[in-house]
Parts: sequence; C-alpha cells; structure tokens
Amino acid sequence: MDDAQKETINHFFRMHGVQTEHCHEPTEKCQAKSIRAHSIPCSSVLKKMAKDGHVIFPKMKINIDGPLEVKFELLGVNNATTFSGLCSKHDTELFQEIDELPDPSNPKHLFLLAYRAVVREYHVVLQNAVRFQSTLHKRVEVGISSPHFPDAFGMHATQAIANFIETRHYKKQFDEAFLQSNWASLTHHVKVLDNQRPSVAVNSMFSLEQIDRDDTPRVFLNVYPARGATIVVFSTTKKDSGRVASFLSRVLHSEQFLFCYLLSKLILQNCDNIVLAPDFWLSLAVEQQTAIERYFVETIENYVMESEDQRLYLF
Repeated sequence: MDDAQKETINHFFRMHGVQTEHCHEPTEKCQAKSIRAHSIPCSSVLKKMAKDGHVIFPKMKINIDGPLEVKFELLGVNNATTFSGLCSKHDTELFQEIDELPDPSNPKHLFLLAYRAVVREYHVVLQNAVRFQSTLHKRVEVGISSPHFPDAFGMHATQAIANFIETRHYKKQFDEAFLQSNWASLTHHVKVLDNQRPSVAVNSMFSLEQIDRDDTPRVFLNVYPARGATIVVFSTTKKDSGRVASFLSRVLHSEQFLFCYLLSKLILQNCDNIVLAPDFWLSLAVEQQTAIERYFVETIENYVMESEDQRLYLF
C-alpha cells in the first residue's frame, strides 16, 4: 500500500468521526446546533432494558485487509441509538409525546414512531454522502481517482448522493404530513406480545429492494417493551401498503413463537438501529451469540442464504 492509498484510507476513517450538525426539523429552517438525540427513548426503553447503565449494541469494525466484523457489545445508554440530526428544542417538540410510552392505539403516536425512523435514516444517509464525496475528492487530489472517469469508488460516491436525494424526497412527504397533522397518512400493523421479557428494541427504516419497482417500498419497524409486553409496529405509506402487507404476510399471520422467530430474522436482515438487553444477551450460549453476529454480517454483505436457524431467536 503506497502513501497515497494510506492517506485516502486515513481520510475516510477520519470522516467517520465527523458529524453534520444540522437540525432536520420539518420546515428545515432551524439554524440551531444539533444534539445527540436518542432514536430509541432513553428513560422509557433503554434504561429499563439496561444492566448497570448499559445495553447491547452491534458495533461494526471495518478491516482494510480483512472481512467486515460486527460484535454485539455493551454500550452506555447515554450513547446508544443517538444521532446528531435534531436540536434540543425540536427533538423535544417533535417526539416528547412518545418518549414516555407510545400508545399503539393512537394514530399520532404510531406516525411519530415512523417519523423518527425517517429523520434518523435521513441523517445517516446524509452522513454517508458527505463522507464518500469528501473521500472521493481526496482520492482525486492524490491522484488515485480520475476527475473525468469514475472508478468503483466514484460509483459508490455517486450512489450515496443518489440515495441521499431519494431519501430527502421521501422525508419531505413525512414533513408535510407532520405539519398538516395528517396522522392517517400511514398504514400500521401492530402486534402485542404478552408476557414477554424486554429483550430487543428497534427503531428502523428499511427498503424492500427485492420488489421490482421504480420507487422502492419502505417499511418502518418499531419494537419496544411496555408493561410486561413487547409492542411491535410495522408502518408504511398508504401507497406501499399492499406490497408491504404481502411481504409481511407470513410474519403477521403466525402464532407468537413463529412470529418472534421470523421477526428476529427480519430485524437481523434489515435493521442496524437495534439494542438488546444485557440480561438476555448474556444468557445466550457463546455459539448462539456467534451465530447472531455472523448472520448480521452476512446480511450487510448481501450473501446471506435463506435458511432456518433457531439460534437467531431474539426473544
């Protein structure tokens, strides 16, 4: 590896430590500095799942000369599931109503759960676009990439920009619905898992890439403990509701054990913004922990084979 390659690699990792600090509130007029806001509520969810102030969170390790690694490790609740995409004022104004205990029968609460996932995903996509573009400029500067003929890295950077533009357009639909209090703009599928210990919490948005359509359907998944039960909420736009319902059909029509198993696989396949309760994670055999981590990595690298493995059970 020559000096130019080392310089660009170091630049890429430095950029991973840089956070954009713009507040992504619905009017996009706020100029206040963003804070590290929780996408999964700290007091009502994370602290209830925590052990000694920590939860289990998937930590990714990128190796330059080796395979991607993910380890599920302890992380303090003050740092878990945070993103710097909202200022303190707007984080409170937008989501305080669902920070205590979202009511799964309240359409506004269900909308806000999905909206928070949209805002977080928009921030993540923006961060990726900034990082790839900055690194591409560095590669051009040191002579590794051409400013005229895109290489593989340039294509990745271009895709990151395209993803940002598409996600921004998608977020604007939610911004408008929020400003108009149009809570009925989404379709929800709610499942209450009774007598369920708190083991996993999720706030995530993912795309159904396997559905061939110009505008890819997206799903919002929220999982959170509530008074001895676990609440599971799938949400989507009215336009995508038919395709999403078809995609989720087997999951939604399963009895509780199979539902939890299929949901576990769905979470590991599609969601990065998840936490596990330490009491649950540490109760698993090392072999099961390894199977979960390996499956999580395989889904990121898109070579997971569809197979059944009860070790992936997260409940």
